Amino acid sequence: MRGYVRKRGKDVWQIVVDLPKDPVSGKRRQRYLTVHGTKRKADAELTRLLTEASNSKARVSTSSVDHAIREWIELVGPNLSPTTVRGYMGWINSEIIPKLGVLQLADVSAAHLDHLYRDLTARGCAPASVRQVHAIVRRFFNQAMKWGWVSSNPALLASPPKVPAAQIVTPSIDQLQTILQEARAVHPQWEAYFTLAALTGMRRGELCALHWDDCIGTGLSVTKSLIYTPAGGTREAPTKTHQGRNVALDAIAKAVIEEQKDRLRHASSSLGLSTVENPYLFYADPDGSTPVHPDSPSKLFRRIADKHGWRQLHLHSLRHFSATQLVAAGMDVRTVAGRLGHADASITLKVYSHVLDAKNQEAASIMGAILTSHDT
Repeated sequence: MRGYVRKRGKDVWQIVVDLPKDPVSGKRRQRYLTVHGTKRKADAELTRLLTEASNSKARVSTSSVDHAIREWIELVGPNLSPTTVRGYMGWINSEIIPKLGVLQLADVSAAHLDHLYRDLTARGCAPASVRQVHAIVRRFFNQAMKWGWVSSNPALLASPPKVPAAQIVTPSIDQLQTILQEARAVHPQWEAYFTLAALTGMRRGELCALHWDDCIGTGLSVTKSLIYTPAGGTREAPTKTHQGRNVALDAIAKAVIEEQKDRLRHASSSLGLSTVENPYLFYADPDGSTPVHPDSPSKLFRRIADKHGWRQLHLHSLRHFSATQLVAAGMDVRTVAGRLGHADASITLKVYSHVLDAKNQEAASIMGAILTSHDT
């Protein structure tokens, strides 16, 4: 750490201290201080500033939020899914940078963030969307602290709006039967897709990524998911929790899978083609080499639901259907969590607490009936 004193007038001295380069931009930084009095006083003040700067390492960046947050995305982006990066950049470019971009990192306060959240809410953004912006800002400042760009995280003191508990809506048995019938009318493989979604509770990308060798034995080996690429295509990636699982199948599900395999064999042979070595279970090409796009079942489900005015239903409702049916039937939550691929059973408890509340009431009625029968 270096510094010097230069005379600026009669008994007026300017102290200049070289600070470490900005950790974000790499630019040279200096600190200036004017001292009135003797040269000895100025020298003493220089020594104090040099000691202070050396102890603190003066690591906090003076870069703007605009520059730093883009640097952050560039550095962490390769470890995130393309869909996540696109979502982050959408909020960063449309809301975070326009409101906070000109501020230096160290100047951002919880008040700045609360003003941002309030403005978003006033413009009609849902609480869940505002919380997404808050999550991006919090994650950015957490990493900035680890890199030494800032000394604290203002997002930890901010007050984003609370998000009301999401209402879980599942199709009734009659609605599900209608959906399956209309899916079959479009193409039989869509009936198979929706049937497996309802029976297993698998995520759409997990179903799209299934190969024939994932459907061996008494269950499905779920280790992959089909996700978007930056170029707009798809690729296989680990599951959402980066953990594989085995989903047991009943006779109906096994029959659905075998029919789907026969369907591909027939489609390829009718065109004089051979299937690839390990085809996709749900295919876009008659040789099984290309999976269906994850958007395809979502759009078809949406079209069928809209036709009947079931606006609250969506493809993910089939996952909820599987979970709620199992919980309502008395299946223990840990087993349900395992089938769904939840990283922790507490997630299952939180999402499907309404079903557990109903079972709790049922338990109370059972206990009351026991005591009543004993009294008589």
